[in-house]
Parts: sequence; structure tokens; C-alpha cells
Amino acid sequence: MASLKQASKLRKDMTCPVCIEILRDPVTTDCGHNFCLQCINQVGKTAENPQCPLCKLPMNKNAFRPNKLLASIAENIQAMDPAEFQPEEKEPRCQKHKEKFHYFCEEDGEFLCVVCRDSRDHKTHEVTSIHEAAQNYKVQIETQVQHLGQKDNEIIKEKKEGEGAIQVFRAQVHLERLKILEEFKRVRQRLGIKDMLGRSTYLHRSKEFEFHNPIPFPPNLEKKMNEAKARHESIIESLKKLTDNLNTEGKEDKSTFLNSLDKKDKENWLLLQKNNSELPTSVPMTLDSTSADPNLTFSQDLKKASLYDVDSTLNTQAKPRQFYPFHCVRGSPGLSSGRVVWEVEINGPRGRVGIVGVVAALPQGTQIQNSESCCLWALSVSSSDCQAMTNCSSRGTLPISLRKVGVYVDYDRGDIVFYDAITNKHIYTFQTSFDRQVFPFFGLKTARSSITLSP
Repeated sequence: MASLKQASKLRKDMTCPVCIEILRDPVTTDCGHNFCLQCINQVGKTAENPQCPLCKLPMNKNAFRPNKLLASIAENIQAMDPAEFQPEEKEPRCQKHKEKFHYFCEEDGEFLCVVCRDSRDHKTHEVTSIHEAAQNYKVQIETQVQHLGQKDNEIIKEKKEGEGAIQVFRAQVHLERLKILEEFKRVRQRLGIKDMLGRSTYLHRSKEFEFHNPIPFPPNLEKKMNEAKARHESIIESLKKLTDNLNTEGKEDKSTFLNSLDKKDKENWLLLQKNNSELPTSVPMTLDSTSADPNLTFSQDLKKASLYDVDSTLNTQAKPRQFYPFHCVRGSPGLSSGRVVWEVEINGPRGRVGIVGVVAALPQGTQIQNSESCCLWALSVSSSDCQAMTNCSSRGTLPISLRKVGVYVDYDRGDIVFYDAITNKHIYTFQTSFDRQVFPFFGLKTARSSITLSP
């Protein structure tokens, strides 16, 4: 042990303070310190008034003296095996019997020497060699690692499903909010109609009280003036009662509407009324027939698009299909901020195929397939399954049969969520970032199929 310490100390003494390596071409300075020639010369070059790196005394670089003894010792040290400078590890031994450990007691979890194995304490226990025990525990550890890996994958999957469910719930809440706003607009319109009817009744009744041109100085002028005044006051009183009745009916209609909500929805509605002095206007989604494939036909309210028979002569070079082989149409209005949700029902024969999604604004006449960047995020829906896809790649097939698809877009977050609008189950979520306006996007591939929008 003493020789090991001495060897370590010698190696330390032969180390250059600058490069922390064994001295090479060692030289001694005026102050008595030793350095590699190259290291100390480098110090002298970088300083105008060089100093010793150890004691900071002035140093004359022309007075460096080669140290041949140190050079010889340094060569011998470099020729030595590095293991000679490392302390030998002590082999663990039994503290009681001072023997090496060769066995392992499975029951007590202890290492045993030969004497311990045959002792009364372990004689009846299951004992194996250390090597065999190590192999057994290695297998157990690897099994546990695989099991934990599976659990980790399950947790990640459940987390994604949970996040998808939250996004679907957010979409449903947003959709229900739009429905409530539309319903309340109808209530206000109904109240407005009642108000107009009341005014019409007032006008009609006012015709009954016509004032004829009086004759000069009629004898009963004062009497007639009093009667006219009384009738006028009667009209004012009737009008006041009518106004009160309209206000009462309006309150009753509003009360009926609020009573139809549960506690949570009522709280949300009252909070909305408090925060918004004006009722926000929701814009329903429609199909933009000007952007449509010529083979598509539309309902009068632009909520339904149908593909009856495919006429190849209609698809001229002047207007090629935007996303072949689908016959496509954009939705309106587009989205540049905020959130929007819509649902679309796909009908048709058993082998029907449709596409639902979001497309970024492109120059007129540009085909989606020719776009260099990702500009389409969609779900291809057939009678038996669906497939998440972009214009750049497909994301795999999902064994889900869909008839009504919900789409929720949060422009600011870059979320595009697809869900089953019948079961409210999450299907797929794209996470991206938008740099331009985006539009709802629909397409049909199979003849005698159709799509219907709501709301």
C-alpha cells in the first residue's frame, strides 16, 4: 500500500501545472517551478510581463533551464501501466468467518460463505451460487423493465385519449353555446314581433278617435274638448297596459327559456349576459358553391352537397380538381382567429367515400397536391373505416365507421379535432400552426353520395 501511495504522489509531482499532464521536455524557472517547455513558452507569449503561473513572480523566458532528471523520470512514468496507480479493490468477505462469499440465501437475501451455508441458520434455506442468483435477478429486472415500459405506453395512450376527450367536450360546449345563442335570438325576434303587433293594434285603435274640423265657436266646445281629453287619456292608459303586458310576456318567455337550462348552463348564460352588453351574432356554416367541383349540386340553403353522376367532361383544364380524386367544395366563412365547430353527415351507398377537414387559403387555381407546405388536415371517411391525412402524408387507418363527423378548430392554438358527432368519442387531433386563413373543406368520391352541414 505504501508503494502505491508513493507512486501516486510521484505522478502528481511530475504533472505540469498548466496542462495537467505528465511533463514533456521539462524546464525549471528562476523561482524553482517546473513546467513543460511548450506550456511555459505559451504563457510567455500571451503576457507582456510574464509571471510564474504558480507563485506570480516575474519570469525571464530566456532563463529557462532544461531539467534532464525530470525528463527521465517522466519517461519512466509514461511507460508504466496506468493500473499500477489504481488501488486494488478488496474482495468482500464474511465478517464472521473471514471467508469469501460464494452463495446467496434466497429466503434471507444474504450473501453466504461456505461456513455460513452449512450453518444452522441457513441449512434449511434455499441457497444458490452468487452467479446463478445474479442471473435470476437479472431476468426479473429485465421482466420488470418490460412491464414498466408497457405501463408507460398505456399511460401515454390514456393521456392522449383523455386530451382528445377534453377537446371533444370543448367542441360540444362551443356548439351548444351557438345553439343557445340562436335560440335566444329567436326569442328576441318573437318579442320584437309582439312589439310590432302591439304598435299595429295601437294604430288601428287610434283610427277610431278621429278629430273633425270644428265649426267656429260651437256652443258645446268645452264639453267636446273634455271628452277628447278623456279619450286621449284612455288611449295613453291602454298603451301603457299594452307595454306592461309585452314586458311581462317577454319576461315570461325569458324565464321559460332559462328554466329549461340546468344549473350550470344557467350560470354560464347569466355570466355571458353580464360580460356582453350586446348579444354576439353566430355565423352558420354554409358551402361555397363558387369554389366547388362542377359535378356537385347544392341545396337552396347551401347546407347540402350531392354527387349524383360523375361527368368527366365537366372537369376541364380551366378548373382542375382541387384534390383528386375527390369532388371538393370549401365551407364559408373562413377562419383567421378564434374557434369554430361544425358537424357534417355523410350519406350514400355502402361503398361511399368522403373527406372532411380544413384547408389553408391557396392562390386561385392551385391544386392542393402541388402545395410545397402542409395545407390540408382532413379525415377520409368510408363505410368501414377512416384515415387521418394531410396533403403531404397519411397518418394510418382507424377501424371506425362514421356517419356524422364533428370538427372543432381552435385557430390560435393550432388544434384540429375530429370526433364522432353521434357518440361524442374522440377520433383524431392534428396539432399545427396556422399562418394564413383556413376554410372548412369537404369532398365526395362516390356517386349518389352527399354531405349535409349543421349548424
